[in-house]
Amino acid sequence: MGVLLMASCKDPIVIDIPNNNPLLVVEGVVSSELDSSFVKLSLSSNYYASPNYKTVETAVVRVNGIDFIHKGSGIYRPYDGFIGKVDSTYNLSINYEDKNYTSTSTMVPMFRVDSLSQTFKPKEGFLPEGYSISYWGFDDRKPIKYTYFQSGFFDADKGKDSTQNNLVLFDNNSIPLGRQYAFELPFTRFNSGTLFFCTFRSIDKDMFDFLKEYGSQSSGAPGPFRQQPANLPTNIKGGAVGYFATFDVKRFRYMVK
Repeated sequence: MGVLLMASCKDPIVIDIPNNNPLLVVEGVVSSELDSSFVKLSLSSNYYASPNYKTVETAVVRVNGIDFIHKGSGIYRPYDGFIGKVDSTYNLSINYEDKNYTSTSTMVPMFRVDSLSQTFKPKEGFLPEGYSISYWGFDDRKPIKYTYFQSGFFDADKGKDSTQNNLVLFDNNSIPLGRQYAFELPFTRFNSGTLFFCTFRSIDKDMFDFLKEYGSQSSGAPGPFRQQPANLPTNIKGGAVGYFATFDVKRFRYMVK
């Protein structure tokens, strides 16, 4: 009956989608790496607008009272030589057009990574034969701690690192705490002579939830199996969207033999 009524209706149906004011979009990081901390600000775009997001260049940005100065393209940075410290809590404050936005994140120490090793694997499914990579780690942190992991290889043709299109999130809930363990990285196959690299970033629960949701929305799963678009979680207070995160970063390189 509903379909017949819709088919017989001659008047146009107009759906009013509100043209909301843009929101402040925050991408903020305090890192344990030298001169790697920043806050990037832009404005959201409404449904009908071009995807060229407007950068915000007139905000007052501070982290723990330290001024982050605008360096161009909406990116704010602290003084040269700034390094975030583990087990420290960082408080972000932003003032933009007489509105205040705040966030807090504590930098959790990364677990210990002692070494990397390789194991030859035959062809399996879509994976060719080659060497898988494992890391040997030690973790005694409680309660549950979270990690954001990326890997890749040095692309000799391009002369630069090539990051694999992966976003691996895990926690230490199932890791044997207090003793060394080996973990084989999933879906890794490399040939001899490949320079492999990986990056571990410790993250708090807020960032874990943000990245998990982001990954589910950008996974590219087809049709009905694709997650429906929704607002990502945020730890920014005051009406902005985005995130403020603290990373203890550990990077490793390994030449496959």
